[in-house]
Formats: sequence, C-alpha cells, structure tokens
Amino acid sequence: MNCKFVAQLSRLRKLSAESVENTSMFDSFKEYLHVERQVEMELRELLRNINANQKKCLVLLCGSAGDGKSHLISYLKNADEEALLMDWEPYNDATESSGPLLTSIDTLAEKLSSFNDENCEFDDGKKMIIAINLGTLNNFIDSEKGKNFSKLKQYVISNEIFSGYKQNTGYQIGSVFQHVSFSDYQVFALGENGVETTFLEALLKKVFQQSQQNPFYIAYEDCKNCTLCTRCPVRHNYEFLSNELNQQTVIERIIEIVIKDKAIVSTREVLNLLYDIMVHPEFDVREIGVGTSDLKYLTNYLKWSTPMLLNEYTDISPVLNAIGRHDILKDRSSETDTEATRFHSLENIEEVFKKATGHTPYCILNNLTDVSILGGIKPKLKKIIYRFIARINDFGGAREDKMSRIRFREFIQYLYLQNSGNEKKLGELYKATKYAILNWDGQFGEDCICIDSTNEQFWILEQLQIRAVINKTTATINDTIQRFSPSVILCFQKTNSSTGEVVKLNVDFALYELIADMKEGYRPTVQDKNHHTDFVSFIQQVIEFGSKEEKIIVVPKMSDKTYKMIFEKNEYGDYEFKVV
Repeated sequence: MNCKFVAQLSRLRKLSAESVENTSMFDSFKEYLHVERQVEMELRELLRNINANQKKCLVLLCGSAGDGKSHLISYLKNADEEALLMDWEPYNDATESSGPLLTSIDTLAEKLSSFNDENCEFDDGKKMIIAINLGTLNNFIDSEKGKNFSKLKQYVISNEIFSGYKQNTGYQIGSVFQHVSFSDYQVFALGENGVETTFLEALLKKVFQQSQQNPFYIAYEDCKNCTLCTRCPVRHNYEFLSNELNQQTVIERIIEIVIKDKAIVSTREVLNLLYDIMVHPEFDVREIGVGTSDLKYLTNYLKWSTPMLLNEYTDISPVLNAIGRHDILKDRSSETDTEATRFHSLENIEEVFKKATGHTPYCILNNLTDVSILGGIKPKLKKIIYRFIARINDFGGAREDKMSRIRFREFIQYLYLQNSGNEKKLGELYKATKYAILNWDGQFGEDCICIDSTNEQFWILEQLQIRAVINKTTATINDTIQRFSPSVILCFQKTNSSTGEVVKLNVDFALYELIADMKEGYRPTVQDKNHHTDFVSFIQQVIEFGSKEEKIIVVPKMSDKTYKMIFEKNEYGDYEFKVV
C-alpha cells in the first residue's frame, strides 16, 4: 500500500526530482519553498547596478553543491516580479557536457567564449549568470582551456573568491566580471545575543505550518482518511516537528555541527534532514497494521520516531552522522549513569513512559500498546524505550545548563566579537589561551614554558613573554553577521618585539573547550595533544619568541627535588651557571 503523505514528504529529499533545478521551469512547489536570504538581496542589488550601468557582463554565482545557487537563478528568471534577469542568459550546471566527446571543461569554455581573453573587451551586449561550484571554477581556470581565460582567472584571484568569508565587495564599476558567493554565508547569523536563525525558522515553517498553501500540510490532512493514521509514526513525527520548540531543537543541532564539526550545511541538506528524521529508510505501512503484535509494532514505532531518527541512525546522510556524534546518550556523566540505572531497575515503566510522552503525539502509544508489563519481561525493548525517553527529554532546551552548552554560548559570543570588529573584547580569551600555551607541558610559573620534555630527569624551560595583537582597523558592525568562519583567529607577538613578527592561532570550538578546561585546572593528555596537532605546531612557533638564546632553566622531574639550574648569558656575552 502506497502512502501519499510519505510520497509528498519525499519531495524534500536530495534525490527527488524537485532537487534538480532547470532555468526554464520553476513550478509552484519550488516557488512555495523559496525563502529570501541575505545572499539573494546581495545578488539583486548587484543585478540592479549592472542593468543600470553596463551591457556586457558575466556574473559568477559561486558556492558548493546544494546551497541554492541554481534555485535562486531559476527563481529570479521565472518568478521574480522585478524581472532582473529578463535579458540574461542563465547557465545552471557548470558540470554538464554538451556532447559525448566533450568534457565539462570543454562545454564550459564553449559557453563562456564571449568572455575569454579575445572577446571579453568587445561589448556585444551579452549578459550571462552562471551557477558554479568553487571546485569546478578552480579546475576550469587552471585547465588547458582556462589559459584562454587569464583575465577571468585574474579577477578570481584578486577578489580572493576561493578564500571564503570575505565581506561583500559589491558592484565593481567597469569590470566585465562580477560575483556573489554563497560560500561566504552560513544558514544562520551571529548577533549580539547569540545566533539568529531567521532563515532556518522560515524554511522549517514552510514544511510544518498549518496552511492550505502548504502542500505537506495538505497531504497530512488528507491522510486522516487512512485507516492506519492513528498508528503511523510518520504522521506523529510530522506533528511532533510542527511544535516550534521541537523545531528549535533541530535548528540548534544544525548550528551545533556547523560550529563544532565545521560541517557545510546547505539548504538542500536541511530539507533532506527533515525527511530523514520523519521517514525511516525501512518504513513500511504493513508493519504498523492492526494485525501486528504489540511487541513488533512498538519496537518499529520507537525506532521510526523523530527523537531516535535524529540521533541513532548513521550512514543515511553526512548531516545525520554529524548530529549523531553529539547524541545526549554519548555525554557520559554520573548524572546520566544514575538516570540509566534508576530506569533499568524499575519493574513497571508505565509512569515514566507516560510522563515522557504525555506532551507529545507519541502519547498515543499508551492507548495502543501495553507498556506496563515491559519492565522485566522484555529487556531488549526496555533499552530501546530508555533511549527513546532520553532523546525526547533532550528536546526543548534540556542541554542549556550543561557545561558544554555554556561553553558553546561563550564561543559563539567570541565569534561575534571578532567578526563584528570588537576584537578588543577578546581579552579573556587571549588570557586563557596564553595560560594554555605556557602550561601545555606542565605548570612552571614565571612565564616559563617547557621546550623539551623528552629528558627522563629534567624539564628544559625558557622564559616566554608574548602579547596579544588586536586588529583595531576593522570597522565595527552593529548588525547581524551573515559571513563568518566557525573559528576565532588569535594573533600573538613577542613582547617588545622589534621585528613585528606575528603568529596566528585558529581556535575552533574543540580547541576552545580544551583551553577553557585548562583555565579551570585541567591538564592535557597525550590524546589531547594528538588531537590538537595544530595547537602543538603553533606552540612550537611561539617558542621561537622565548629567551632560550639568552637563558635556559633546567628543573628536575623528581618531586622531592626543589632546586632549579639556570644557564644565562651575562653582560659580557658569556654563559653563567647557577643553582637556585
């Protein structure tokens, strides 16, 4: 038996026909899903300037697969009231080949022939906009065919298109080449009070709002006529995600993997995620029929529920894989261990189950199955129920008071400060990082750092005095930040340096957590050092700012030894040895 509701939801998948854009076709479904973003406003402004000031132009709409480049071109070409692309030739797929004997590079060179070195200065009035992935663009300008496009290559290099996270250069007067980059944008923004998720909220609203314009809601309403609707986990998943608080939890998980895992999450992947957390790959309406045993039905139902799908299933998509790495059940603590022990000791879990599901569509299970007897009779199912309950409870801000969440909010604030031009407020982060640098291989005080810990008997130290280098030239931005890297860049310099040499440290969230832990007294392990090799390399660079050319300190590793030896160059250029 086919499910029309599941069929409608499947239009969200990356593999669906709707995910393939065509410049000549833009149906009502795609128009409905359209959500305006900052990058669209940037492109609109660019097109207005071009249309008003020049004839010939090639616009590069750059980014990565699935981020919405082709969708935006199709929308502006077919559904835009402003008709900004009326006189333009769009090219949506820079990876396609126009013939069996031609490569995609050959086809691209052919399509862009009006803009090669020979023709680009000749104003033939041609206006072209191309959706192109950064990898494809790089391959093209570095190819044999790309040699005929040296002016285009120079434009790409001079505008640092491959660098990412650059502030908008806007319309460049007189240039036949212009660009807008999707790769500069995240699916959320940074604000003074944390993340701002207007785009993601609007996108999820398109899927779950109770509106007769919403094709998914219409399909949901129609499935009331299905005899299995009261037993259907897909239907209940849709109802669960229609709750805005639960939508916010999904949004938080997306933000989490962008910051923590540096995941590149496109619009297409967000929509695909919504399908994946509503419809299990093995969903079969025959497995939820009235004739199905309680045990089999309940087992399948729980596994097919959104709280489980969001955290438990790997190899469905890279996004789900990343989210699963931060599953609440992987956050081992004495508190979670106590909760697990208490649950598994219960003979009757009915009250716990009702409490967890009472405010959700999954409460229907209390009427359809007998959960009261599951305490000691079905231990395997009981484990599944425990995981289900833990994940339900994780929705709605359950993580807010956890230290990892507090650290996450701190890191977001530091990202905002740097990207908004308020680097002078990064003082506490610089202090904590300096402490981590000095104490990476042990605590020695007096601005001393270990430069050799391999000796079995002694630590070899030098004095290291470094200072923060704050960028004071960046203009302060008081608005939300749409373009940003998920890392904070810190710069250090030797105190009283005459050379001005600066070393940079890329602080991602994982490193920030370690730095914050060290500030609280944590000592890094061998595993930490293996995991943070970039920080180790950075420390080796910083060590060159130290005093080892002038002074070396040797400290015994034996705990009962309280002396230290100092080799120091005196005013005559000779080295003196003393024991302190």
